[in-house]
Amino acid sequence: MARFSALVLALSLASASAFAPSTSARALGLQLNARSNARVTGTPVRSTPLAPTKGTTMLALPLANVVDPAVLNKAATITRWVLAGPVLYALMSVNEYFTHRYYQHTGFNKSEFLQSVARFFLRLKKGEPVPRVGGGGHVEHHAETLDDMSLKLHDDSIGGRWRTTAAAKMLDSDPYRGTAFTWLVTGIMTVQMLPTTLPVFHLMGFSLARTFQILIPGMIIHALIWNALHPHMHGLPDVPISVGVPSWPMAGLRKTPYFKWLYMNHEGHHVVGGQGNYNVACPLTDHLCGTYVPQSEWRPRQAATLATLAARKAPDVKVGSPQELAASFDTPVQSAEGAALKPNLA
Repeated sequence: MARFSALVLALSLASASAFAPSTSARALGLQLNARSNARVTGTPVRSTPLAPTKGTTMLALPLANVVDPAVLNKAATITRWVLAGPVLYALMSVNEYFTHRYYQHTGFNKSEFLQSVARFFLRLKKGEPVPRVGGGGHVEHHAETLDDMSLKLHDDSIGGRWRTTAAAKMLDSDPYRGTAFTWLVTGIMTVQMLPTTLPVFHLMGFSLARTFQILIPGMIIHALIWNALHPHMHGLPDVPISVGVPSWPMAGLRKTPYFKWLYMNHEGHHVVGGQGNYNVACPLTDHLCGTYVPQSEWRPRQAATLATLAARKAPDVKVGSPQELAASFDTPVQSAEGAALKPNLA
């Protein structure tokens, strides 16, 4: 019973040890070894208080009297690995959010704080203009997307006119029109993760090699989710492995509650004009930053727009139309009165 209580105590304080992996097991074991020798030789041992050594947490020192250092170290290792997934997810959510909001939606150009930071690092004099970000075609993607998630490109009534615009011509060079994570984009996002992931995982006690063994699969999973969700919901083909992380491994999950929620969340992002719901594959940071917009706020606006689109578009549903795509996610559309709408998305 005493050992069980000691183990529970060790687990409760393991987070402290997990973030101080250099805790000296030798220092913690001094009294235990001395007591073990005393039992063998019969020589009494004077108890000497342990002083904290470099890398030793004050929270861990009291455990020397009750917990074997090996047990404490094992508990710390288990805690590190249990926390690795949630911590990486949180870092990915933050990275996705800030990239989407401040780069892709050019929020950097509107933020006085970020402009000041850029001016400091670029050593620009007061009044000198800070280089502006263009968003990499994402603003143009929003201009091309209708509220039913179909693209103006696929709309017979306006597609011809849309193709003549500068925004459409910019997207023409990419068959996925800015919706897919290519291998290059996945690589760029992985590099973006390094300034936060490396120090955090170092503090957690992971080596550099082990950190990359956790980070790289995490980035692949993120791209799998993105490429199964995003191009498909806009009526574009799945991504093959020659272009990026392929869509097919997770294509079968599009009707699951998780993917339905992601689809709905990203619908809201488009309906509110890119002013909320910035997380796509890793929901979290929107909720922390107050930019999450629930569908109860944006569905009425979408319903009004869809009513206009339905009146304008042809009534027949073509093969491969956005109507079929929306059905594959099985996402209901609610009117302002709460009645389910079946918009014509052809």
